[in-house]
Amino acid sequence: MEPADDAAPGGSSFAPYFGLLTRRVQRARLAAALPHVSPKDRLLDLGCGLTDLPARFPSYVGCDRNPLVLSEMRRRHPAAVFTAWDVDSEEPPPEVVGRAPYDVVLMLAILEHLPSPVRALSRAAALLAPGGRVVATTPHPLGRLALEAGARLGLLSRHADEEHEKLLDRAALECAAKGAGLERTSYSRFLAGLNQLTVLTRR
Repeated sequence: MEPADDAAPGGSSFAPYFGLLTRRVQRARLAAALPHVSPKDRLLDLGCGLTDLPARFPSYVGCDRNPLVLSEMRRRHPAAVFTAWDVDSEEPPPEVVGRAPYDVVLMLAILEHLPSPVRALSRAAALLAPGGRVVATTPHPLGRLALEAGARLGLLSRHADEEHEKLLDRAALECAAKGAGLERTSYSRFLAGLNQLTVLTRR
């Protein structure tokens, strides 16, 4: 998965993850998602990538399956907790379970990279506090051609495009949520409708 904010170290091994417009897209994701998060929330960030969120949220746990990302994030934010977790293929690690429950689980631009969004959402749901929510973004299938062209032209992350499993439309998102015991409380589109945000709570 691509690192997920606008603070990539220049000229580093992270360069393949970034296109010319990647940071702008990532800022738009955060702008869509963060109104659904309170500074006091206990936050679990799945597929965290390179992010400044630990500086914004006192209670923060970041997970990623990329060891380079985790190493860099531990260097940048030594007081925060980061751990390896592939939410699709593994049960949550002790570092995550031991700090549960969470008020918010962020899943920004991650579901489209996973073979089973239902399985990932189910694992996220099991870590929520009562009244907690999953805040997720994904590209909309209408943006497929733009994603592929952007990756070819170096505007977007080629690495992320190559890792896409399936782009989910609204119906597919809601079906996955239902299968995970979650229900939609909010849905919106952003970036000219090419991306979507959903907020899910436990039924």
